[in-house]
Amino acid sequence: MFCGTFIANSQEFSLGPTIGLNNTWIQDAPGETTGLLGLNAGLKLVYSTEEHWGIGMEVKYSGEGVKTKLRGETAKTNLNYVRVPLKVIYFFNEFGNDFRPKIYLGPSVGILVGGQTETFLPVGTLKSDSKDLYEDVDLGLTFGSGFNYRIAAGTWLSLDLAYGHGFTNIAKNGEAYNRNLSLNVGLAWGLK
Repeated sequence: MFCGTFIANSQEFSLGPTIGLNNTWIQDAPGETTGLLGLNAGLKLVYSTEEHWGIGMEVKYSGEGVKTKLRGETAKTNLNYVRVPLKVIYFFNEFGNDFRPKIYLGPSVGILVGGQTETFLPVGTLKSDSKDLYEDVDLGLTFGSGFNYRIAAGTWLSLDLAYGHGFTNIAKNGEAYNRNLSLNVGLAWGLK
């Protein structure tokens, strides 16, 4: 009984890949804006010593951006970020349950690594490097919910729905704030 209690309360790490879809848009950008669909993929790490609490971190590529229409001109902006969200996670149910819903909240840092902005003009398309138009760092908050489902001993399937809310102005000229809704699926393997 003592050994079982010790194992259940031991330090637990889980690590694995995650992949998903983004629906992204930019708040407060001039003109009419429409969101863009993009992909995200990376690795996530979760550390939990308590039955209901844990902390997590992801490092992932995130394809984001927006379509805009202003004064008869349309543009499409692709922003490629490396995102690092940190999360405080609350797990429902018990350690031994196969199905564990969760909610989480935490800060997020995005590093702009590339992208292209295309402005569609009557005489042709003007292409610009998005790094020339947007700031290198985006700070924000991520919150979401989902579940982990044990598919084998030490192996979890996860599904997450998250919202990212940028707090820093990302436009070098003007005002614009990132918004992101993502749906991800992942696998995680327990490490002791």
